[in-house]
Amino acid sequence: MFDVLIIGGGAAGFYAAIHIAEADLTLKIAILERGKEVLSKVKVSGGGRCNVTHAEFDPKQLTQNYPRGEKELLGPFHTYCSGDTVQFFEERDVPLKIEEDGRMFPVSNSSQTIIDCFLNEAQRLGIQVLKHSSVTEIESVELENVTSWKVTSIKSTYETKKLLVATGSNPKIWSLLKNLGHTID
Repeated sequence: MFDVLIIGGGAAGFYAAIHIAEADLTLKIAILERGKEVLSKVKVSGGGRCNVTHAEFDPKQLTQNYPRGEKELLGPFHTYCSGDTVQFFEERDVPLKIEEDGRMFPVSNSSQTIIDCFLNEAQRLGIQVLKHSSVTEIESVELENVTSWKVTSIKSTYETKKLLVATGSNPKIWSLLKNLGHTID
């Protein structure tokens, strides 16, 4: 039984897992990744250099880069913005640099620096990373009078108190979420 199970071994899944683990070191956390490797999109992003964030530190200005979500993102960006992302990496000895167009990359110019940071933090915090674990079913279940989750992958079935889905635009996962009553537009 996990306290938190995260579906998706990309940047969002790792970033969330690390923040959750740091908020409560007693939690048992795992990341399920369908592929043989995690963070594969990080590896190729920014031409292999990993465009981490953008040097726009005013939430109102940053939302203008998201015309279909400008209003919806204003609140979250007031809570956590580009400066927080920069601080996250700098606290882990991964300095970032700003390019002329405002894109921010690791000073190393290598996406592997970001990958190593995520993997090292996951290991340090005891986050389990379960590869080759494509999810085939998600069920809401009652465990000890509390709504929990049963997640079945091609390898195993897991129970968790909390479930976070960080799979991006994965139609298979969208279908599973629709079966739970969620709508995806």
